[in-house]
Parts: sequence; structure tokens; C-alpha cells
Amino acid sequence: MAKRLPYEPPRIEQLQAATVGKHRLFDLQPGEGFEEPHDPQTLMQQFGSPLFVLSEGALRARLRGFRDTFSAPGIQTVVAYSYKTNYLPALCSILHEEGAWAEVVSGMEFDLARALGRPGAEIIFNGPYKRLEELERAISAGALVNLDGFDEIERIAQAARNIGQTARVGIRVNFKYGAKPWTRFGFSYDEQEARKALERIADLPELRLEALHNHSGTFQLDHKIYARAIEVLLDLQKQARELGLSPYIIDLGGGYPSSNRLKPEFDLPGGSTRGGNLLAPFGEAVLRPLQAALDLFERPPILVLEPGRSVVDACMRLLCSVVSEKRIAGRGRALVVDAGVNILPTAYWYDHPLDTPLGAGRTENVDVFGPLCMQIDVVRENVMLPDLHTGDPLVIDNVGAYTLTQSMQFIQPRPAVVLLGPDGPEVIRRAERWQDIFAMDSVPQRLRQPGGTFGAGPELA
Repeated sequence: MAKRLPYEPPRIEQLQAATVGKHRLFDLQPGEGFEEPHDPQTLMQQFGSPLFVLSEGALRARLRGFRDTFSAPGIQTVVAYSYKTNYLPALCSILHEEGAWAEVVSGMEFDLARALGRPGAEIIFNGPYKRLEELERAISAGALVNLDGFDEIERIAQAARNIGQTARVGIRVNFKYGAKPWTRFGFSYDEQEARKALERIADLPELRLEALHNHSGTFQLDHKIYARAIEVLLDLQKQARELGLSPYIIDLGGGYPSSNRLKPEFDLPGGSTRGGNLLAPFGEAVLRPLQAALDLFERPPILVLEPGRSVVDACMRLLCSVVSEKRIAGRGRALVVDAGVNILPTAYWYDHPLDTPLGAGRTENVDVFGPLCMQIDVVRENVMLPDLHTGDPLVIDNVGAYTLTQSMQFIQPRPAVVLLGPDGPEVIRRAERWQDIFAMDSVPQRLRQPGGTFGAGPELA
């Protein structure tokens, strides 16, 4: 007599003809989308699961493509890479080899850029909080400091006097645009604060105004905001010249989108399409008015752009493994993988592309959860995937931006990062151990328990 199987209620499964045959929808070919051929399963066997993988070739290509999109005769275009997006030292070094400057927003990031060999003249120091000693170091190195408020004008003037050097400065400008403009940062153009900042700088011999700066937001899908930004900055260029100032750097900041798909609540109404060269309209919106205004500058202007995710997002993927499978009442089938929101915080606002190197046949709508003991540890909901089981690999794409820098040492140590380059896979960040997480902690002798080893060995010294 045949063995009886447990009863399962009827369910509807979507079958896709595209998943059958030689070119299957979920059949991730080795190296597909990356410059370097690689097999996810082999990499995880060698370096562990989960595992971040960075493509050096894709990173170089995307930096070059971004710069080309914003290049035109008569304008020197400079890409100042946004360190906060992903300050993995090897990644930053690759971009610097390609000619990128460093855009930093803290003393920590400034020190990293210097340690990686960036000359001060190729560092832009932004952000609302810069300590006096950090300003002194930046001035001494010859970095450009974009000022965020009137008190910072006075603070950097004091820093310049302290070390007896002239400070290279710019002003960050905000303006009203859309329903939720970023008015927290910088000087208001609409309220004439930017004009007053120019007037104050003109009175301070310790400061040399070199830049006019705007950063209008994050993941901007409307290129018209950059057209407005260049209009505002060019008007301030005229005002600066009237005051005897000669800025020559137009810095449009960052906020450029990547090809990642935003969750509906963060996307444009009805969704947005980002295919082909999605940045082409942005480049045109900026370059045309700037080329038409070259006579406002005493020298050929430098156009600075501070991209982050638009360069690095698609250059990194997260390899992980299915560790459990179940059916949840009222939801359907669910998979648990060994990568969660502690290392993929962007899962809160992106629907990251998921794929598998195993090929596909039947597909099913599933929820993918992470390994954390938290209800909100959700990688993707309601996503069509092949019939995956415990031990099978899963690939999460477009994870280069704000994953490593915003990751948490929460419940699980963070995984290794492997670089795919001309010399094959190289570890550029080893996997964390539990000792790394607690290396800065100590337990007073009076609190140590008999038999406990915490703090007793060299691994926690």
C-alpha cells in the first residue's frame, strides 16, 4: 500500500513558458551581468555563505559611463565618488584608479581617503557637522570644504587662522522644488541666505570661494530638478562675480538613480521605467545650460558630480543559501535564507532582483525571509522563483549601495567580500567572527563567572 502523504490544501501556481528550454528565465549563467565569469556555488563553497561579490570590471565600466554621460567640450567633468555609499577600501581604490575624487562627509571618511593616497586637492568635504580639528586637517591638506551654515563659515575662518592657511571653500545651496525639498542642508536660495553667505565670505580673507554646491535629494527620478539646480547655481555665479568672487566649480552633488526597482510606496505613482542609459536626460539637463554660460567663468569651469548608487549598485551581488523552507497559513510557501536585513538593509525600500544558478522549471510565488529572529527580516515578498529547497543557492543582485556601510552586527556576524578581478577572486574583507563583534568590550574581573573565558585570551585582547 502506498504511503499516504500529508494533506495540503489546493493552491494556484503560475507556470511560465519562458522558464522552460535552453534560455530559462531564472537560469543564471556564470558571470551573467558581471564582467568576470564566476560560479556562485563554487564561490560560496570556497569563501562561505552568505557572500558579497564585487565585479571590478563592472565597477570601472560604470564609472567611465557615468563620467561620459556628463562630459562636453569646454567643461572639465570630475566624478567625486560618494564614500558613504560604500567605503570598502578596495572599491574606493578602484574608482580612484579611474580618476574619481573622494566626496566625504565625516572626519573618518576624510582620513580613509588620505590613507588610500588621495591628495587633499581631490577630496571634497561635505556634511552638516565638521569638527574644528577636522576642518584644520582639511585646510592643511588643501581639500575643498563645502559649507553648510553661517556658523560653519565662522568656524572654518577660525580654523584657517589657527593654521595660517587660506581655506578652499564652497557653499551648499538649497532651493524649493517639489513637495519635499531638502531644505535642511545648506543656505536657502529662495530666502536670500545664499547671497548673504557670499557676502560674508567676500569679507573674510582667510577664505577663497571656489565652488557652488547643491545636493537636492536621493534616488532622484526627475532630471528636471538638476536643470533647476544648474539654473540656481549659475545665478549665484553671477552674484558671486558681482562681489568680486571667482568660483569655478559647479558641484551638483549626488542623488542619481540606479536600475534597482523601488518598492511601490517609494516609487513614482504608477511606477517608473529605468532602462538603457537612464542618466542621459540628466546629462543633457545639466550640460546644455552650463555650456551656454561659459562666459560667466574666468577659467573653464569644473563640473563636479558626486554619484554613489548609480555607479556601485549594480556592481555587487549577494550570494546566499536556502536554510529552511515552510508553508505559512494564509501566505503560502516561504524560504529562509542565511542573508537578512542586517546585511541587506536596502531590502526595506528595494525589490532586489533574485536569481539562482540552478536553472528553472516550475516556478512558484514565494516569500523570502532572512535568518534573524525578527518579523521584519524580509528579503522579498511575493516573488516568482523556481522550486528551491534547503541547501540551494540564491543570488541577490544590485546590492552595491548602502549595504556594507549601513549593515549591522545584529544577531549574526557579517560575511566576507570577494573581488572578482584579473587575478581571480580575492578576499577584500574577511568574514567577521564573534570575537570581532566583542573585541572592544571588557568584563570587569569582579563580574567574570567561573569557567568563563571572555576577555581571558588573546583573541579579545
